[in-house]
Amino acid sequence: MSDAPEPSDGAILTARDVWVGVQVGKIIKPIVQGGRITVPQGGILGLVGESGSGKTQFVRALMGLSSLEPGVFSGSAIYKIGDQPAVNVLDEVELYTPFRAPEGDELFPQRMRIGWAWPLWRRRFRKRLDLLRRLGVGFIFQNPNGALNPFLTVGTQLKEAVLVARPKANGKEAEEGALHWLDQVHLKPDQHTLGLYPHELSGGMAQRVMIALALAGEPKFIVADEPTTGLDSHIRLEIVGLLNRIMGQGALSGIVISHDLPMVARLCDRLTVMYRGRVVEEGPIAALGDPDSDSHPYTRELKERAEALARGRQGHTKGGVKKTGGTGVVVGKGCIYRSRCAIYRDGLVDKELCNTVQPPMNTIAERHKIACHSEDIASALNESVGLLAAAGQSNG
Repeated sequence: MSDAPEPSDGAILTARDVWVGVQVGKIIKPIVQGGRITVPQGGILGLVGESGSGKTQFVRALMGLSSLEPGVFSGSAIYKIGDQPAVNVLDEVELYTPFRAPEGDELFPQRMRIGWAWPLWRRRFRKRLDLLRRLGVGFIFQNPNGALNPFLTVGTQLKEAVLVARPKANGKEAEEGALHWLDQVHLKPDQHTLGLYPHELSGGMAQRVMIALALAGEPKFIVADEPTTGLDSHIRLEIVGLLNRIMGQGALSGIVISHDLPMVARLCDRLTVMYRGRVVEEGPIAALGDPDSDSHPYTRELKERAEALARGRQGHTKGGVKKTGGTGVVVGKGCIYRSRCAIYRDGLVDKELCNTVQPPMNTIAERHKIACHSEDIASALNESVGLLAAAGQSNG
């Protein structure tokens, strides 16, 4: 294509304006709306948001793992791994999909043609996924028991993963590689462990095997999707420590998908926040720990809720806005967060603008962007807290 997008400087993955849809009745509901992420070489990006925000489906689409229909219908996802040529996994998707992204006042994707060409795109997409695997892209799934093959032993699956990276290895070398990766994830590297089937593994062991499988292919880029979901606190700490040791070596880039902010803060150096299908903030992980930095009100809410959970409490944030309306993607005009936004509630931002215009990603600092109409988010949030405190005193 003549206007083909280019990867960002020094980035191993650059995804821009990605739309992903799912059929709901007679309409296509956009569950990812203009998604964007940038992962620098050697960097670990945390992709966070509540359950149903679209973060997992966004990344699965970028890796060719989505089973949705129609799935991706617009955007670019450019991988630049090592000295290999850049690969746009979503190249020419607009030529095959029967839908296009909404424009102007449109809220939903629009059908352009009969979808007879869609199977051809699926075939091309699978070929690009195979290319990504050869280039060195790995995936740690959210549910290891569902991702591991129940009919194959741990050893057989690990040996197959080793052969992806080392296709000329013989049987003995593949077994040595499998034992090596068991040891790396703190599992006993012996024949007994190799001979276990997935149903014989505990939750913690299954998660470690999944990590070993992802690493045995010697990837340069890895995605960890909720790697500690369903694990008890002790095993969760061990898995986070293991990932921190592996990812902290510097040679591995990746994405950690989670709603666990403490884990993301420990593993990642950059942050992308999704709310109901849209990216609302992208910036340095340090912004999470700085109460005076400009952060999107939703990011601030996530942080305060994480702190409240750590103290064993639930309820209102400091901004006084209680989580309402459930999660999941919404389609509509204006700012999608305004029903939960403290600065909107207190009239500290132009409400008419919030009601009618979706805020663009505005640069507030170097490599830090926020989708908000407020010109000084930190001051507005602090003022909102003051108003809430004053109201509480007057009621008392």
